[in-house]
Amino acid sequence: MVEVLVLYYSRTGRTEALARAVAEGVETLEGASAKVKRVDYATVNDFISCDAVAFGSPNYFSYMAGLMKDFFDRALTIRERVSGKPGAAFTSGGGSSNSALLSLEKMIASFRLEKVADGVVSQGETGEESLKVCKQLGEALAKRALERAEVPKD
Repeated sequence: MVEVLVLYYSRTGRTEALARAVAEGVETLEGASAKVKRVDYATVNDFISCDAVAFGSPNYFSYMAGLMKDFFDRALTIRERVSGKPGAAFTSGGGSSNSALLSLEKMIASFRLEKVADGVVSQGETGEESLKVCKQLGEALAKRALERAEVPKD
C-alpha cells in the first residue's frame, strides 16, 4: 500500500475542499491511500514516511501561506530523504494569479521531487471543475507512487 500525503493550509475551507478532492482521487486506485493533514499539524516525519505528496495553499500576497513556507524551512534538513518522490501542488484564491502555485512548484523542484502533474489554480468559490481536476491530480500522484513501488530497488 502506498500513501500519498496531502498537505495543505486553509482558513476559509476552499483549499481544504481541494485537498479532500485530491485525496478522493488517490483513493480511487487500488493499493493507494491518502493522508490529509493541515500543514500546521504536520511533521517532517510525515513527509519522510509518505510515498508521494501534494501541497495545497491559498494565494496570500502572491505567495504560498506562511505556515506552508515554514514547513519547507523545517524540512530543509531532510531534503535528501524525500528526493525523487512524486509531488504536485494546488492553490486557491480570489483572483486568477498563479503566483502561489509557482512558489509551491519551486519548492517541489528545490526538494528534487518529481512533478507528476500540472498544478491546479482554483479561482473564487470552489467549483465542480476545480474539484474534478484535483481528483485527477490525486489519481496521477497515486499512479506514479504505485509505479515507483513496483520498481525493484537496487
